[in-house]
Amino acid sequence: MNRSALLAVAAGVFGATLLVAALQGSLFGVAFGLLFSSLPLAMAVLGLGPAVLSVAVMGGAVTVTILMGSFGGALIYLLFDVLPVALLTRFANQEAEGSKPAGVALGFGACWLALAGCAVLGLVLVMMPAGPDGLEASLKAGMDKLLAEMIAAMAAAKGETEQMNQAAETLRASVSLLPGAAGWNWCLRAIASAALAQGLLVRLGYARWPSPSYRRMAVPGWFIAVFGASFAVAGLAGGDLGFVAKNVAMVMCLPLLLQGLTVVHCGIGRLGNASMLLAGFYVLALLTSALSFAVLVSLGLVDHFLKLRERMDARPQGGV
Repeated sequence: MNRSALLAVAAGVFGATLLVAALQGSLFGVAFGLLFSSLPLAMAVLGLGPAVLSVAVMGGAVTVTILMGSFGGALIYLLFDVLPVALLTRFANQEAEGSKPAGVALGFGACWLALAGCAVLGLVLVMMPAGPDGLEASLKAGMDKLLAEMIAAMAAAKGETEQMNQAAETLRASVSLLPGAAGWNWCLRAIASAALAQGLLVRLGYARWPSPSYRRMAVPGWFIAVFGASFAVAGLAGGDLGFVAKNVAMVMCLPLLLQGLTVVHCGIGRLGNASMLLAGFYVLALLTSALSFAVLVSLGLVDHFLKLRERMDARPQGGV
């Protein structure tokens, strides 16, 4: 076994161990595994090339199976770590080799990642036992039971329930979008791992490809049509279909929100003190998360049709 294969196996084993630690709820696992279990796999593929992916995955799948004692753990590993990293690195490779223009490959990667997240979300929801009142009612009932147990346990330990009840009410109000939030987490952890892996590899001098053109990311037109259809179904359908469609539409907002962020970065980049302005923007976005979400998705849509970034980059013709 050559050096690249050994490094790939080590990356797969390390990432799988982080995932198992996260699934078992250890402090270390929650702190690092939930966010970065796919990072070693991304570093292996982006640093050593796509050929090592199968070797790394084999090492990770065997590790998860041994540590968890079942083949179900390997399936979780394939769905939550391998699938998103494989999608993102495939499109990163296409941009690096020039088979897709700069930005287009990133847009395709983000869109297919969101669609894969929707597929995983749909699979999980289909496997959930639905009561007589439907999936949403069953999810709310399960959440109510879990929250009641947590409040009782914490009240017995601390004797204070007011703040816990307020937090519980907030969770109950958002439970209808909980599957969509899980889909966002599935996508974002892969994006964060791939971006961090590329940044680390570039800094260390081991990057196989140059960093992609993040600011030129563009969502393709076919995705806009699928996005519109998902929102139409979410608005018109009721019952389980409407519940699933609403959460699918939420996940499909991700590529457009990323495109909206590229517009913001391009616009602020033309100004002085861009770093400070961007930091202020992100603080404001976090403080007004719901409004910022809608604005950025809308900005991504507007950019698709009006080419805002091209207008910003266009040089004036004639004169100064």
